[in-house]
Amino acid sequence: MKLKLFLVAVALLVGFAAPALAQPFPRPVLQFNGQLVFGPTLIVGLKVVNWSDYSPALFADSPKLPPCGLNISASRTWVDIYNARKQKLYGFCDLGDPSNLSQLWFSVPISHRPRAVFITLIDRLQRRIVVSNKVAIP
Repeated sequence: MKLKLFLVAVALLVGFAAPALAQPFPRPVLQFNGQLVFGPTLIVGLKVVNWSDYSPALFADSPKLPPCGLNISASRTWVDIYNARKQKLYGFCDLGDPSNLSQLWFSVPISHRPRAVFITLIDRLQRRIVVSNKVAIP
């Protein structure tokens, strides 16, 4: 009986604590934001148009989570950019603020221009991943 009461108490505590930890994690709405040819390299700009829907807490420095290379206080949420074949093109691990989602970019050799790309946002603290829409690269 004591074990059952203890389990109920733990379940209630977890139930009340979870909403306090979790911030909304909406699907990013990705948009092509221009491109630049620099010699043999194509630099493509991307923008998450709903960046303001994300809590700043999602981009806080997180020294208790694994580092990003030598950066021991990388942000809680990382962004990865993929081509349509699901090959990673680039990643951001230190955005610091949701507004930085409006200034994403990647570069590739012009000969490897992807037809379309999408991004993932990875909340490393809550172990959540959201995937954006695909956008065409003209």
